[in-house]
Amino acid sequence: MVMHYSISSDAVACGRNGNNLSSTSEADKVDCKSCQRSLDKADAVPVKKATPSLAELRKQRQASQQVKAASFCFKANWRVRLAALPDRCRLPRGVAPQAFV
Repeated sequence: MVMHYSISSDAVACGRNGNNLSSTSEADKVDCKSCQRSLDKADAVPVKKATPSLAELRKQRQASQQVKAASFCFKANWRVRLAALPDRCRLPRGVAPQAFV
């Protein structure tokens, strides 16, 4: 006769029912394969995947884009680009040198 795992008297871990089922609450005496598998699932710790999921990658990308959009200033960026040019007078208009276009 197969020994099932049960905490209460009215239900066993594998889901079988009947009047003549033998059950125990000690895990090492269980013979039913289904009950043993259900015991193994309860003891298993969820494993963290090595690679992030696609949803996690999307959240990270959206968060970085929001931070980047909040800190980006077009005027300041344009001033830096113009200051990095070798000659500040790029267009020959008028007599006085033109600082920026």
